[in-house]
Amino acid sequence: MANLIADALFRVDGERAVLFGSRRRSTGVVKFPAERPELFDGSPQVQADIEPLELSTEGTLYTFTTQEFAPPLPYKGNRDPKVFKPYVVGFVELPEGLLVESLIIDAAASDLRIGQRLVSATTTLETEAGESFVTFAFRPA
Repeated sequence: MANLIADALFRVDGERAVLFGSRRRSTGVVKFPAERPELFDGSPQVQADIEPLELSTEGTLYTFTTQEFAPPLPYKGNRDPKVFKPYVVGFVELPEGLLVESLIIDAAASDLRIGQRLVSATTTLETEAGESFVTFAFRPA
């Protein structure tokens, strides 16, 4: 299996990606990617307020578009215009009340509808150097 695109962002559970978020105990605010308590080393109270949370693997399509050209750095995919393939990207609304930007796979843009139910998945990203990275995505349910 290829390496995950980033550490502590998600885990793979069968065909689904489980995103790692966090919740503030004091306010209930949920964030993705997860807040890292160690970044608040000057405030033990803030550190104690952050709890890890695995986010829902289902959501609804909030909005979407197509990426027709290679994004600028730090995009890790192959940016060679002869190799780059357009893809669908969108925001998925999760039951926890937040929007997650994600690749949308296994569907053409013309087949997608706002409000459509989506489930998390994984996909592989190839770099110009030939490295493979697994990243999270969503697909129609």
